[in-house]
Amino acid sequence: MKLGRFAVVYLATIVGMLVIVLLVQAIARFDISNSGMAIIPAMVAALVEGQSFARAENRLPESPEMWRFARRASVIVLGLTMMSAAVFSIAVPEIAYMLRQPNGAVLLLLAILFQTLVSFFLMRLFLASGAKSALKAASRKGDRS
Repeated sequence: MKLGRFAVVYLATIVGMLVIVLLVQAIARFDISNSGMAIIPAMVAALVEGQSFARAENRLPESPEMWRFARRASVIVLGLTMMSAAVFSIAVPEIAYMLRQPNGAVLLLLAILFQTLVSFFLMRLFLASGAKSALKAASRKGDRS
């Protein structure tokens, strides 16, 4: 399982979601962004990584492999989230205001750590799900031939 590919898909998903949110805001004048969207990139990237692993190895990853990947990917998620929080604190006035409050930075850090923890378990789940779906699709394709 490749962490580089995971990071690229993770970042691409963030950018794609940002574009969709901005388009909906511009067209419909409605804000669809919410805090739940923060875990979607990790789920998508883990799903893609599971599918890629299953296609390359033609097997499901074993449980220790999946937990190891989830741990390593969580470090990437934490790092990218911390970097994006730093960038957004400059670009988004609401985040900058929150950080100026007495416990604002601590609250933001706790939110980021919670997001990383939730992402850890979801990445393990979606890695397995992606691998299973890729193997099922390959077996169906083989049955048709």
